[in-house]
Amino acid sequence: MLQFSFPIAIGRTGIIGVLICLLQPISNSGIAEANSSPIAQQSQVTPARFNLGEATIADLQTALKIKQITCEQLTAAYLERIKRYNLTVRTAPPLNAIVALNPAAVDAARALDRYFEQTGQWVGPLHCIPTVVKDNIDTEEMTTSAGSFALLGTQASHDAFLVKQLRQAGAIILAKTGMDEFASGLFGISSRSGRIGNAYNSWKNPGGSSGGSAVAVSANFAVIGIGTDNSGSIRVPAAFNGLVGLRPSTGLVSQGGIFPAGNLDGVAGPMARTVTDLAQALDIMAQPDPNDPKTQSVPRQGSYRSYLKPQGLQGKRIGVVRQVGDVANQITERKPWQGMPQDIQKIFRQAEQVMQKGGAEFVDIKLPGFNSDRLSNMAGMKADIDAYLSAFPAARRNFQDICTSKRTHQYGDESACLRFVASLPPQGGAAEQAALQIFAANKRYVETLMDKQKLDALLLPISTTGSATDDPEKINTWSSPISSNAGLPSLVITAGYDAGGMPVGMELVSRQFAEGTLLEMAYAYEQQMPQRRSPKLEPEERLTTLAIAEFNNLVTLLGVTSYEEVLSQTNPQSLTAVRFKDIAQRIISPRRK
Repeated sequence: MLQFSFPIAIGRTGIIGVLICLLQPISNSGIAEANSSPIAQQSQVTPARFNLGEATIADLQTALKIKQITCEQLTAAYLERIKRYNLTVRTAPPLNAIVALNPAAVDAARALDRYFEQTGQWVGPLHCIPTVVKDNIDTEEMTTSAGSFALLGTQASHDAFLVKQLRQAGAIILAKTGMDEFASGLFGISSRSGRIGNAYNSWKNPGGSSGGSAVAVSANFAVIGIGTDNSGSIRVPAAFNGLVGLRPSTGLVSQGGIFPAGNLDGVAGPMARTVTDLAQALDIMAQPDPNDPKTQSVPRQGSYRSYLKPQGLQGKRIGVVRQVGDVANQITERKPWQGMPQDIQKIFRQAEQVMQKGGAEFVDIKLPGFNSDRLSNMAGMKADIDAYLSAFPAARRNFQDICTSKRTHQYGDESACLRFVASLPPQGGAAEQAALQIFAANKRYVETLMDKQKLDALLLPISTTGSATDDPEKINTWSSPISSNAGLPSLVITAGYDAGGMPVGMELVSRQFAEGTLLEMAYAYEQQMPQRRSPKLEPEERLTTLAIAEFNNLVTLLGVTSYEEVLSQTNPQSLTAVRFKDIAQRIISPRRK
């Protein structure tokens, strides 16, 4: 057995003490390589009959229904899988997708088992489905740090509205996931937990800012991942990690209980390995919130699963976006496909051929009048954050308090952070009105063009490099922000895999509240594509017996050390894969007695 002890006292000046003790390692096997845990040992499941890898909602609920496995055993198996693969540092940086495991997850699973045993019914459509949520979304039993050491210990008094909806549907909130600090970044780097690694190659960029949720779902640590998106924070990590990911229309999903960085255009949305699982999660999330006015006037319909038809591409017209903006009209110009390598172009052509075979028609389009200006999209953010932090006993009183905490890096040192806060446009002012006018004008412009050309969706690549990149200039979601700057829905799907086995993603954009159309097309496309390639992960058996509290302390230590040794002194990109691997090896690699 392994025993780890972490007597840690962490203050503004650093780590006072750390002790990691290693006893004899063990070898586990069974459900998702997890059958030797005390809970799993009580199961009558034959390991060969069930495997967590790439399991869908339907797979898990079938196993539960025929009593092949209990919810308690299933939850324990996912927790053990996370411990086995999330922090491996033998040959590469760790995935480090998880910020905190939920100490109440197994108790919640037991309650679901009791309900099923007594009634023979599910609690709801997501009964016992392991779900992870981004660390800027409030949960009752885990802190919400928004990726910042400054907010470590901030415990909201209530679940975010969408988390409440997920729980009522029976979902198990398994863990909180890593993110770029304050949802502002592309690289999965934070003072809360350090660096996230791509599920397919942990040396590479996972995408941001919802990188932890994407990596966790791709690595089969959960079935559903919830992220948030301003400039691509769901879409980029979903694409880089081979998932389907949805940025919903503004107002479809409640923002209640989410750390409000960029409330004007920020949205929460699901990520999954299959379109069907994503549609089931969206059914639960897309509900009106009495306390969120944006959700009140949204037209709502039946289940999104009704759109999942094999003929969903038949008769669809797709506009391939070749240009956004126009220098001649003094509007920033971007060509989303420019400079793309030939081998990546070939992958997209093959994906296009699959869609054409399914009945879709493609036309090239330009959007010269689209306004990509996002300078005012953070208007009102200071007031929003101050109000959020004052709603419960948070670790910081307001935005300025975050700056002076000496525990944040995203906006520079203390003086730079305070200058940034002072520069934010006020709530309800001219800048906020200008941003809203840009969003509305862009929406009218795009939808009018789609109507004229009878288009069902627009298509463009997530990046001009195809797969994961560290170069922000190659990312289209913020340089050609069609979805973000118009409040329109966008769905990421995988076009294929490059020569190195990395996923190549593209996005489909449609009219406001036309999520059903996107799901219809994506489902039909998915039926014709080769099976998703599951990432190959390296196990670390020595961590499987860690208690949840020990695991959570270990992740916190990674973040604190990353902050004190790197992030407090320089910019986030300086926490490279090599640098973080060195930190992680020092902290995680146990010393044998």
